[in-house]
Amino acid sequence: MKTFKCNCKDQQILFFENSHCGACNRVVGLDDEFDKVEPYEFDEQSGEYFKAQQPAIRFQKCDNHADYQVCNGMVNLNTFEPVEGRDEMLCFACRFNETVPDLSIVEHIPLWEKMEVAKRRALYTLKSLSLPLNNTIQDPEGGLSFDFTTDRDVSDHFVSKLKDQEPVFTGHNGGHITINLAEADDIARSHTKLAMGEHYRTLLGHFRHELGHYYFDKLIINSDEKHALCKTYFGDDELDYKEALDKHYKNSSSKANQEWREAFISEYATMHPYEDWAETWAHYMHIIDTLETAKNFSISGSTSGNVLESEEMRDLTLPQGSIFFSGQTSIDSILDSWMDFSIILNSLNRSMGMNDAYPFVLTDKVRTKLSFIHHSIHDQLSSMHSSN
Repeated sequence: MKTFKCNCKDQQILFFENSHCGACNRVVGLDDEFDKVEPYEFDEQSGEYFKAQQPAIRFQKCDNHADYQVCNGMVNLNTFEPVEGRDEMLCFACRFNETVPDLSIVEHIPLWEKMEVAKRRALYTLKSLSLPLNNTIQDPEGGLSFDFTTDRDVSDHFVSKLKDQEPVFTGHNGGHITINLAEADDIARSHTKLAMGEHYRTLLGHFRHELGHYYFDKLIINSDEKHALCKTYFGDDELDYKEALDKHYKNSSSKANQEWREAFISEYATMHPYEDWAETWAHYMHIIDTLETAKNFSISGSTSGNVLESEEMRDLTLPQGSIFFSGQTSIDSILDSWMDFSIILNSLNRSMGMNDAYPFVLTDKVRTKLSFIHHSIHDQLSSMHSSN
């Protein structure tokens, strides 16, 4: 994630989630280019917003920004095209929503905001990688959409089932991603994490995992050659999924199952090759986004030497010239940088009395799978295959 700044006299740092500058209180947000958070001026006469360097282009806050404060999207009025039958004005990210939580229940709104924050971060990385990213209005057959809903009662942290409500399962189906609103509730998610014996369970991780399934369809399944190559690294994804699911949960506590660490990024990845791909995809996204954030904050990625002796921030050893979203940056460089940086990341967490931020091991087999993901994204599978 890049760093952003307001154009006020304090040059205040703007975080990706900001809707106002903390120094000058100016409205800030993301427009439909979806590439940076920037400030907006307000024209009292027209009631519209504009960027100081482009006063002729006018904006309005996304309805979800103005009415519910769950996003920081700004809509370009010069290019906005209303959808037939809808009177809503939605930003780039909110146009991917098909179903939002029941907003008559006010406790749902702050949880929806968490969903939107995670979704925007996940989409930002995908857009930075120049991956195909269309909603169902742009691409009715192959577009991406989201459902955010629940089958349980928010008042008791989603323990009690709601009457006459069909079960809501987090998952992916042909470009349509469902995330149960309970995943945005810290208590409910922690209970699930403990019950499942997981080391890591985050809302952003859910988005990236399910998006991995979507991009498996986009990048792999439609090419016989790429699909066959994928099977050599992840296994046969055409194996019966339900049978694999039943077997996984039946054997999850067995001693033999602990051997997964040598070849898989997580225990859930052992369930089926389809899930192995999605888990590995999510970790690739975690890695490159975190490294990009560290680079933009000029944080060192090396555990050797005393960084305090450096006279300038540019002397820090994380490869400042590397663009982690670029196919020109080698996967070995990315993963080597991550191995160094994750040690620092975990050490910082321990200093705060928190669990490791990244409690995973990248074995050679896992690195190979991450390499396949990297080359799939940047359409370099042929070069990877020839090098092996």
